[in-house]
Amino acid sequence: MASDMIRIGPAREEALRALQRTQRGLAVSDAIQSGRTLEGPDRALMAQIVYGVLRNRRYLDAWVRPWLRGPLDPVVADILRIGLFQLEFLDRVPPYAAVNAAVEQTKVHKPRAANMVNALLRRALRERPQNLTVGERYSHPDWLVDRWRSRYGERLETILAADNEVPPLTLRVNLTGTTREKVVEEIREAGADAHPSPYLPEAIRVSGSLWLENLESFRRGWITVQDESGMLVAWILDPRPRDHILDMAAGLGGKALHALEKAPGCHLTALDISSKRLQLLDQNLSRTQLASRVQTVAGPAEDFAARHPQSYERVLLDAPCSGLGVLRRRVDARWSKRDTFDEMAARQRRLLEAALATAKPGGVVVYSTCSTEPEETDAVLEAVLTAHGDWHCTDVSPFLPHPDLRDRVRSGCLVLEPGDFGMDGFFIARLEQGGQA
Repeated sequence: MASDMIRIGPAREEALRALQRTQRGLAVSDAIQSGRTLEGPDRALMAQIVYGVLRNRRYLDAWVRPWLRGPLDPVVADILRIGLFQLEFLDRVPPYAAVNAAVEQTKVHKPRAANMVNALLRRALRERPQNLTVGERYSHPDWLVDRWRSRYGERLETILAADNEVPPLTLRVNLTGTTREKVVEEIREAGADAHPSPYLPEAIRVSGSLWLENLESFRRGWITVQDESGMLVAWILDPRPRDHILDMAAGLGGKALHALEKAPGCHLTALDISSKRLQLLDQNLSRTQLASRVQTVAGPAEDFAARHPQSYERVLLDAPCSGLGVLRRRVDARWSKRDTFDEMAARQRRLLEAALATAKPGGVVVYSTCSTEPEETDAVLEAVLTAHGDWHCTDVSPFLPHPDLRDRVRSGCLVLEPGDFGMDGFFIARLEQGGQA
């Protein structure tokens, strides 16, 4: 058994375990955590395989489906996907080695299927995928392809291709603690490629293997993982030093922490319905040394709003949503998402109503989603603002850190489709009370 593991390789074996965990419903980010025990190169390869297989799963399955005589055992299916992914997308492993590793791995886990796996992979070396649908070619579910064909028309394949790009690791630098140039230099010294974002002065784009816990700037709380589109929320919120801010669905606190960094002296209440998420937020607060400026509260937003009417100068609602703007990062989500927009939109409307209730007269509410689907964005705003005639959307353009971003402002709201400026898909609206200028 030990010699078999050597031939298979620890990265491939751990990748198989992680893929099996995702089959049981675990999020990919959690499924790969046990791989932290691997050494650097093996750990990087393991993560690359897991994310790559999930990102391209439908394409990989379609490649061999014409040659199958029946359904595959789930473990065998994942072994095949790993092998096919290595054949198609990785050049560091020679084809013969990828095939042999898959066969050896099958012998360990499902020995009776080893000959079949060998035959399928060797045939895949000779025959490319044929007659694929758009959904198979870009590895998206058909219901989403059909939906986006209606929305995007000729841009459909551009959007699907953007979802399949391997995104950079994007870091936000706390400019009150250090400079972006120093962090870029530290990352490059650690062996990864880092470049300043052209659109936000605090953002860095990183490619290559990088373990954040090895960086002094991470341990000291000066950098946080966050996509640039998410960073734009705090820009549009535009917090002031003495503001009391409410983050109504704080999650892990990325946007809350950014608001605190942008306005030293402000205080923030981080509300979330999940106590577990708030525990993780507390860990981030401890690392970034911002805990003294934050109060965390667990519970439903509607109940909190009833107890704290007109209490905050700034209210941020990054609403729970379908997440269809961030599928390039949440590679497993495309297989679990369903068309439940009506149910989601009803929840978003209730949360936005609660957000308006907690804002002081003259205050600001920012509504954002990592989705640009009309039911979750324009329709939610229209319904809520119709019921609250004293509130209106204001143009976000003056708050954007780069003029190119203004090209994506629609009806005063920022609408980033997946891949725009190399960012995740995002929608951000800024609401204010009183007459429109």
